Amino acid sequence: MERKTGNECTADQQLPALGIGPYLELMEKTAADSVDRKSIRMGLVMLWLSDNILDVMDVDLAPFGITESKLDMLLLLMLHEGRELTTPSGIADRLGIRRASVTALLDWLEKRGWISREQSAKDRRMIHVSITPEGRALVNQVLPTFWSTCGSLLDDLDTEERKVFEKILSKLHQSIEKRVGVGR
Repeated sequence: MERKTGNECTADQQLPALGIGPYLELMEKTAADSVDRKSIRMGLVMLWLSDNILDVMDVDLAPFGITESKLDMLLLLMLHEGRELTTPSGIADRLGIRRASVTALLDWLEKRGWISREQSAKDRRMIHVSITPEGRALVNQVLPTFWSTCGSLLDDLDTEERKVFEKILSKLHQSIEKRVGVGR
């Protein structure tokens, strides 16, 4: 499901920001005693940060008529071209999302001519997905903005903070990928 940015919500639709306080109060009432409260707080902030990063990316990609999740699908197809045949179930496994979500993304991308689906010659029940020349052209047009947005996320960190953050971020990334069994 797509998230609305602040610009798309009217004043009567938007819930007021609560801040972290009410969440921490709820945590105190519901979290197991054995779980470190500071770790819970940092994990919650990381979860919010990931949501906010996706919102920033979606705002910057909006002029191209695409969201981060749809661009991610096109990038995956482009980077796997010529390596192996890509199936919807393979995409779902790789991205760690439901098959129905992949189908909805593929329908949206196919409607715009950015991907194509073909039945397998060996097994007619199997569908192979590939990026079209139009899809590749869009990705090439969008990537400079994508990379710029990725880089801008660290604008408020100085050189030393970036070094420490890179080390911590790499460690967390590896740990979480191992935990979910899915990697990029």
